[in-house]
Amino acid sequence: MLIQLNKINKIFSGTLLFEQLSFAINEQEKIGLVGTNGTGKTTLFQLITGEEGADSGTISRKKELKIGYVPQIFAESDLTVSKYLAESFVELQNLQQRLRVYEQKMTDASEDLDHVMSIYGKLQQDFEDAGGYELEDRIISMLKGLGLEDRINAAISTVSGGERVRVELAKVLLQEADLLLLDEPTNHLDLAGIRWLENYLKTTSAAYLVISHDRAFLDQVTEKIVEIEEGRLVEYPGNYSRYVQLKKARIAEITKDYELQQKEIHRLRKMIRRYRQWGNEGGDEAFFKKAKELEHRLAKITVVKPPKPPKKRLESISQASRSGKEVIVAMNIGKMIGERLLFSDSTFTIYRGERIALLGKNGSGKSTLLRIILDELLPDEGKLSLGASIKIGYLPQNITFEQSNQRVLAFVKEFLPQEQKARQRLAHFGFYSEDVERRLKELSGGERVRLYLLQLFQRQINLLILDEPTNHLDIYAREEIEELLSEYTGTLLAVTHDRYFLQKNFNGVLVIEEQEIKKETMDFLHN
Repeated sequence: MLIQLNKINKIFSGTLLFEQLSFAINEQEKIGLVGTNGTGKTTLFQLITGEEGADSGTISRKKELKIGYVPQIFAESDLTVSKYLAESFVELQNLQQRLRVYEQKMTDASEDLDHVMSIYGKLQQDFEDAGGYELEDRIISMLKGLGLEDRINAAISTVSGGERVRVELAKVLLQEADLLLLDEPTNHLDLAGIRWLENYLKTTSAAYLVISHDRAFLDQVTEKIVEIEEGRLVEYPGNYSRYVQLKKARIAEITKDYELQQKEIHRLRKMIRRYRQWGNEGGDEAFFKKAKELEHRLAKITVVKPPKPPKKRLESISQASRSGKEVIVAMNIGKMIGERLLFSDSTFTIYRGERIALLGKNGSGKSTLLRIILDELLPDEGKLSLGASIKIGYLPQNITFEQSNQRVLAFVKEFLPQEQKARQRLAHFGFYSEDVERRLKELSGGERVRLYLLQLFQRQINLLILDEPTNHLDIYAREEIEELLSEYTGTLLAVTHDRYFLQKNFNGVLVIEEQEIKKETMDFLHN
């Protein structure tokens, strides 16, 4: 056993987050951690690492347990990416420094050369045994797998936020820890990077606990799912798809037990009333005694909690009148950013009612193509035009609000002036009485998406463009969006790496590959 949490209680911001929570991770276990946003998934990681302490209960760790965990805040560094990763191997760095010292001594005539060579040989062997000579190749291979091959010699201070997360993930994976704690590891990866990480995790001997809202990823890399539910953990054997089946069966069983128990409670209460009535009418103590016995029996019943359905947060999308048959027409378009060619000589048409996913590696030009469609950029070559009667609704990847100090309710009242209607609509999107007075700058990523969608869906649209719409949403919110989109009859275009989302909502793909945009069928995903 690597780690054991026993009867943990944890209060966070005045709220009881965990109550009598117990959980163990054994060697080589491959576990997925799920739960709605705010249930404490990241806090559980922090308890395991020791970053947070429990209010009561015990946490036991295997002696000299090596935990690999990508932190929330990264240290500043002026090193290059490869040097930064190499210097995280402290033991190897120390051995390398000692090798240099003895290399210098070899040039000193006053030194005992045989003695120096003997120590140098031993240090070389230690360095080789610790993987020192293979480290550079391992770093390069890891960075290529994570889509950072062109950033190997870049300074850490110059990489983007998403690239820095991938660098930190590479650092953790290179260390070969006993236990990996992976918090949304696919968030900044393209499909190629996700598949590489899946293959890595399938072959690693390390145990891992992974938080992910990527259901296809969880299907590939987990053998057990644990869900945080009302402050405790419920364990399900198998991958994510198996968890869905088992949870559905468990909820059905709990619902049945609850209904049967409620019938029995109702029957006992009815019998108690009847015996008391008979006792009052006949003055027979035996009836009162029988009523007392049933009351004791009733008091000993542990009431089954009915399963709580997730709160409905999203509504149907209002749609405009039908657009023309051709929605987006691109003729031989090309675009450069600086001196880098993104795509060239690309022709495609998106037709009314099509549901198209836009795919490509990070940096291939997906967001740039969206900006051309939205008329924020012009192509450098060719022409892109929209069809007749097009009304666009656009969800950007990074959501910002102009008045960040504005409160949620005030923001919504700008386009829904009646307060009662504004509050009702907010409740439909998961913002309840305690949320509506929060400031926009205080909202989490998922909350920002929901609020933006609320605003977007007030307008009548027939072309919906989404840029990574599920990135900050928990699994339950993703499923709500999928249900909502299944009722949407307009044209849909989205950048997404969520393969579950892809399979359920799209019937074609646009792929940016080898500096060209091509329209493909869904079969492309299986090639």
